[in-house]
Amino acid sequence: MSKQVRNGFTLIELLVVIAIIAVLMGILLPALARARDSARQVKCLVNVRSISLGQTMYADDNKGWYPYWSGWQVYGGDGDGVGGDEPGLGWTELLEEYLDGREAYHDPARPDEYAPTSYFNAARFSWDRSGRQFSSVRDRLVYYPSRFVMGGDCNFPGLYLSPYGTVEDPERLPDCDLDDASQPAVFFEGELVPHDGKSNLFFFDGHAAAFEKFEEGTMTWHGSEMLPWSLER
Repeated sequence: MSKQVRNGFTLIELLVVIAIIAVLMGILLPALARARDSARQVKCLVNVRSISLGQTMYADDNKGWYPYWSGWQVYGGDGDGVGGDEPGLGWTELLEEYLDGREAYHDPARPDEYAPTSYFNAARFSWDRSGRQFSSVRDRLVYYPSRFVMGGDCNFPGLYLSPYGTVEDPERLPDCDLDDASQPAVFFEGELVPHDGKSNLFFFDGHAAAFEKFEEGTMTWHGSEMLPWSLER
C-alpha cells in the first residue's frame, strides 16, 4: 500500500510561520527606519559641508565677502514680484556656480514640495550690524571662526509652505533665501526639527555637526561676540 505524500502546510504550521514573520518584521522595521533616518542625517551633513565650501569659494572670489542675505527670493526668478519674488538674488542663487546642482539645498528629511530649500544663511550677524536687507559677512569681521554658525537646518515654520510650515498663500512660492536675520532659524519653540530632534549646523571654519540645543560656549550667531541664539543681548 503506497504512502500518501502530503503537499502544503497545515493551518497550525501556517500560523506559526506568519507569527515568526510578524516578529521578524517587528524587529527589523524599527532598525530599517533608524538606518533610513541615519542616512538622511549623513546626507544632510554632506549638504551643509558642500554649502560651507561653496561659501568659502564665493568669498575667495569676492574679496572676503560671503553671500549676502536678501528678502523673499524665488529660485530662478527675476525679481518681478511674481510669487513674492523680490529684487535681487537669493544666496542660494549666488552660490549656484560653486555647487553641483540644487540638490545640496534640499534636506532629504523634509517634504520637497514644501521645502525645496532647507538651510539658512548667517544673516543675523550682518543684519545686526547694518540693518540693511542686502548685507553680508566679511572674513575679517569674524573673531570666532570655530564657534560662529554660518548656517544649517532652518527650522522656522514661517519660511515653509503649509501644511509643513505656516505660509498659507498658495501664490507665494517657496523662499530660496532662508536666513537667520530678524527671527531665529534654530533653537526656539515651534521649530521643525528634522533629524530626530537634531539640527545640522556648519561653522565659519568649515566644520559641521548636529546639535539638539544651543550650547553656550560652543556656538554664537555673532561673529565677534559670544551671544545666545536670541536677539536679546
